[in-house]
Amino acid sequence: MCRPVSFSPEGKLQVPVDSPFPSRRPRHSGAVPRIAEESIQRVAETCDIVEVIGSYFPLKRAGTSYRAICPFHKEKSPSFHVNPQRQTFHCFGCGAGGNVFRFVMDYEHIDFPSAVRRLAQRAGVPIVEEAGGPEDDRRADLRKRLLAMHADAAGWFHHHLLKTPSAQVARDYLKSRGINGEIAKSWQLGFAPDSWDALIYFLKEKRYSVEEIAQSGLVSSREDENGEGDGHFYARFRGRVMFPIYSDYGEVIGFSGRVLDAEAKTAKYVNSPETPLFIKGKVLYGLHKTKRALIEAGSAIVCEGQIDLISAYENGVQNVIAPQGTAFTPDQARLLRRFVESVTLCFDSDRAGQEAVTRSLPALLDCGMDVRVARLPSGEDPDSMIRKQGAEAFQSAIGGALNYFDHALERMAESGAMLDPAKITAAARKLGPFVAMISDAVLRESTARKICSRIGITEAAFSSHMKSGPAPQAAPETPSEGAAVRPREMAEGIRMLARLAMASPDIRTWLKGQTTPPLRELGEGGDILEKIVFASQDIENPASRAVFTAQLDASEEATINTLDLDRLPENTAELVRSGWVGLASHSLVAKREATKIRLREAGLGLEEQIRLQGLIAELSKQILDLQSCLSDG
Repeated sequence: MCRPVSFSPEGKLQVPVDSPFPSRRPRHSGAVPRIAEESIQRVAETCDIVEVIGSYFPLKRAGTSYRAICPFHKEKSPSFHVNPQRQTFHCFGCGAGGNVFRFVMDYEHIDFPSAVRRLAQRAGVPIVEEAGGPEDDRRADLRKRLLAMHADAAGWFHHHLLKTPSAQVARDYLKSRGINGEIAKSWQLGFAPDSWDALIYFLKEKRYSVEEIAQSGLVSSREDENGEGDGHFYARFRGRVMFPIYSDYGEVIGFSGRVLDAEAKTAKYVNSPETPLFIKGKVLYGLHKTKRALIEAGSAIVCEGQIDLISAYENGVQNVIAPQGTAFTPDQARLLRRFVESVTLCFDSDRAGQEAVTRSLPALLDCGMDVRVARLPSGEDPDSMIRKQGAEAFQSAIGGALNYFDHALERMAESGAMLDPAKITAAARKLGPFVAMISDAVLRESTARKICSRIGITEAAFSSHMKSGPAPQAAPETPSEGAAVRPREMAEGIRMLARLAMASPDIRTWLKGQTTPPLRELGEGGDILEKIVFASQDIENPASRAVFTAQLDASEEATINTLDLDRLPENTAELVRSGWVGLASHSLVAKREATKIRLREAGLGLEEQIRLQGLIAELSKQILDLQSCLSDG
């Protein structure tokens, strides 16, 4: 029913105090966890979208807006526009669009909280977390302290590498691997002096407690003969070149140290143990630097070690990552799948390297990725090949990488295994479960057929080995380049109301009082209009609007981004009233006609017929009330 309204001298809608508002707000998807809304608003107010996007790639002024080649799909003419007044971006080619948070989320392939924190770090805005329980607060405080400690430790190691005489052996080693001072600075490489306690004294001077140092993974404790710590600590990393391990957010969360003394009776590499910051099987080395190159290439080159990755990256091959070990874990595969659809494994050609390929395969196939294997010259790794033959030779080897199954068949042929029935059986037993993990049915069948043809067995025989493996799983849905979220359809009348509601709190207040029918039942896009009307934020302000749209799903945000808020009509009050009445009448008439059709169905009981007749009468009355409301206006 249309609520009585009046208008102020300025033409603003005025709603009676007793206007009935719905008792609850619509539930918005994607609720922001933990970060206080005031912090999100502060970040949105501080981060100008032109400056943020302009830090990723050049923008060119075009009238009152800016434009560029869209980073989310391939194009030749710029269709990507940034509006500084509305603090939004929109691509007229692929439909990508939104606020500054959405841009960082889509460009960096991160979630909303990470985008807020990244922008807050850029702008120097402190993040306030919503109050949690005592245990949550304790964990959050510990994490902040450990992150600060790791940043300090990385700086300490780096200083020793660059400035201390004892680090000359480390500088010589890095120079022999083609790493100069600039590269060492870019990756913040370091040197851990051969001291049991120098780092511990440094951390204590920085006011870190013994308990915090003990949980950092930077120290080890002596154990008594019962295997229990005696409370005495020593530096875990000594006499090693230090490689900081970063989260994909760019925070130091751990270290990997390479021994320099070839005669030392100790592990060649030592990594940080698992800590509140670092879980080895969930981190990919180099991702904080290489993720954009991964997205643009759509594929990843997987190296075994840090030196190989740094060498490739600094020589122009930048879509590279390295697992923290010799094989992929499921968590690492899922993380990588956010950025790429295919991987090329570039491990050593020795037995250990080939075993690492096999161990990596299940996790990668289970994520639906195309897995290829590069073959480097015998005795070479990516670093040595690049230094001897150049990056072009390395890229050529990557370009010639075979699909894993073709690679496995080629190695069988080279070894003569194709002529040995026992080895053919062993190969079928090994490859069958891997083929079963291919999620695409057509690719799975064609791969199985190819293997059977090459090794000379029937498809039925090979199928028995496929059944022994895990069932194929669908790849997770992952945003990829060219797959920008499209805006949802919205009826024109609802679009008009949404535009005006976005621009005026008075219009939103009036629309809240119109409860028959509910806004979400007005037509296509009515649910989005309802979310706009019941927004708690001051959404006519760009920063507040960014906070509001961040709580919507991507398609809803894209829809709101298409609303023209720059050229609003003058007679907004009359447009809102007549527009709402028209939509509400249409909705009620449609509901009445549907009820009449239901009433004509055979077999209805008397009680149901009476109920439907009453509903038709009530709907007819509501329609008349709406028409009367419009004529009275």
